[in-house]
Amino acid sequence: MNDFLQNNLLTLIVFLLLIILLLIGVLSFVVIKLLAQKSVGPVFTPSPLPKTSEILSTSVVEKYVCHNHKDQPTVGACLICEDVFCETCLIEHEGLFFCKDHFKTYANNHWKQITDLKTTPNTPEEGLFIYEFKRKVWNKNSIPSFVLTHYKINVEDDLIESYIQLHVREEDEALFMKGLSEFPR
Repeated sequence: MNDFLQNNLLTLIVFLLLIILLLIGVLSFVVIKLLAQKSVGPVFTPSPLPKTSEILSTSVVEKYVCHNHKDQPTVGACLICEDVFCETCLIEHEGLFFCKDHFKTYANNHWKQITDLKTTPNTPEEGLFIYEFKRKVWNKNSIPSFVLTHYKINVEDDLIESYIQLHVREEDEALFMKGLSEFPR
């Protein structure tokens, strides 16, 4: 092995010198580019952050207005008609929100859950047809129903599942089941 090193020592030294020169060249190129960029100025100049007083003094502009009061901002949507309403017009009952007209519909009927479709973060679109079907039935025939989504979170496995549940009046169950089976997905 010593014979090999002695015979090729000059070649090895030349090879190492070439690598050192190449590294010096790359380093010089990077330094020159950095210096040139600093002399021109930064490519991106971030805008200064607003002060807390400026944030608190600005008003929030609502995108939607109440279905009944065009001068009032919305706080939520009715589960049945999906129109948006102000605080005065929206009724909350056991975590569910309805407009005044549809709260009566909810309170005066017996409701049945007819779907419990599981979706995951990998398949969020799986339950969209239930929302579309509910909306189509309401817009076309004014038959009330509502959709609830329940979540199951497994922290240990880092898994979130959602369950899309369509609720219909008991007397409409057969109609909705038939419609759901024929609805395109």
